[in-house]
Amino acid sequence: MRFAPAVMASRKAVARWVLSLAAVIVLGALPAQAAEAKQSKYASIAYDANTGDTLFETFASDTRYPASLTKIMTLYMAFELIEKNRLSLESTIPVSAQAAAQPPSKLGFEVGDNIRLIDAIKALVTKSANDVAVAIAEKIAGSEDAFARLMTKKAREIGMKNTIFKNASGLPDDGQVTTARDMVILAVRLQDDFPEHYKLFATRYFSYRGKTYKNHNTLLGAVQGVDGIKTGYIRASGFNLVSSVKRDGKHVVAVVFGGKTARSRNTHMRSIIARALKQASTRNTRKPLLIAKPRPVLRPSLPAHKPVIDQAIEVGRADPPPEPRRTVKMAKVRRHDFLRSPAPENIAVVAAPEPVAADRGRTPGTLQDQLAALLANSGIAEVARGPEQGSADDEGERQQRVESLRGPYLIQVGAFASQQEAEAQLRAVAQRADQILTGYDQRTETVAKGTQTIYRARFAGFESNAATAACTELRRRSIDCFVTRSQ
Repeated sequence: MRFAPAVMASRKAVARWVLSLAAVIVLGALPAQAAEAKQSKYASIAYDANTGDTLFETFASDTRYPASLTKIMTLYMAFELIEKNRLSLESTIPVSAQAAAQPPSKLGFEVGDNIRLIDAIKALVTKSANDVAVAIAEKIAGSEDAFARLMTKKAREIGMKNTIFKNASGLPDDGQVTTARDMVILAVRLQDDFPEHYKLFATRYFSYRGKTYKNHNTLLGAVQGVDGIKTGYIRASGFNLVSSVKRDGKHVVAVVFGGKTARSRNTHMRSIIARALKQASTRNTRKPLLIAKPRPVLRPSLPAHKPVIDQAIEVGRADPPPEPRRTVKMAKVRRHDFLRSPAPENIAVVAAPEPVAADRGRTPGTLQDQLAALLANSGIAEVARGPEQGSADDEGERQQRVESLRGPYLIQVGAFASQQEAEAQLRAVAQRADQILTGYDQRTETVAKGTQTIYRARFAGFESNAATAACTELRRRSIDCFVTRSQ
């Protein structure tokens, strides 16, 4: 029997309405959550970790911003290296200028501070500290950009098909996306692979340097059986939450994205948990995914100054700060020998994302205003203007200003297989950012790594704030760099 087009269209519209209503009823969702779904922020899923069945879902495969749920993967990467004996809970994590400059939430470190890995883990679990997330990333991979690539690679390996990481903290980035389904996969894999380390997600309070921080996940201790794992929020994502609950032999992992407030998100999660537990099974029939087992260590542990993740030294890529005990040779570059042509093609200048404000709602000019203020306060802006054209007295005043800026901090812009390449990189960077780097020393630093010798390209003589501001500006110009302190 055939129906008129108008009748068919009407029936399709009714069918779509019925399916939408059914989804809301099945979830027990509040009207607020239905409204949030239309705003492309809301998503949810409930998963039976005993059987591997999805109990119910809404927009679970649609991409969303993870916010601080990103730190679950940051911790997964750290746990994996602990299991491989490449890190330990007592490992020292240095805090670079890049890490210290992160916007809140943060512990508020100074450049050069250190934190034990066990404390860093608890800081991520409870305080969701962005400065600590970046410090861990730099410890493992040398830079946050490199770490984000490793995170994305790991996501694919464990079955997260629609997740891309751009940073270690979850601060706003248009390219950093995930799905509710992928976050369930990550949460379950973390529990399967690292059951002992996962227990740290039950930490309700963390005390450090005389301060005590309460876990942002307030369902811990408030909902029976909840043992973790993480909250998240940026304006673009709304309030997110991944929860794991074990009760009466049942195990449910649930995810909510896009809550309007932390309170409404928690209320909705409670309803999802209650509904899911009614449907969940007590029979454990799910086969855990492949467990990340430690691999035999075929050589001595790497020194602390080298990224924990093995990777070949790439021309133009910055490696992390050296161990304080290491003795190095310093060679000054001839100051007058500047490049007059673009940087050689074999020098790879690695792009880094522009620093982002803590919230998407800020006007685009805010970051530049802050950078300008940093440059002004550090003295860089004054040196960049230079003397007025004319007398030698002006040049003398300029030299005095330059000398007054001498400090113990350095900016590294690359590590190379030869001193010639390192010197060429210094000249190329100086040419591209002459106003920022005028008056600072150019140095190559020779370091032996086993049978290899590498040459680090560095600008020296910065105070802390000046180094941070200058490196931020270099990154804005797509020049990879990091700040370290001379020994």
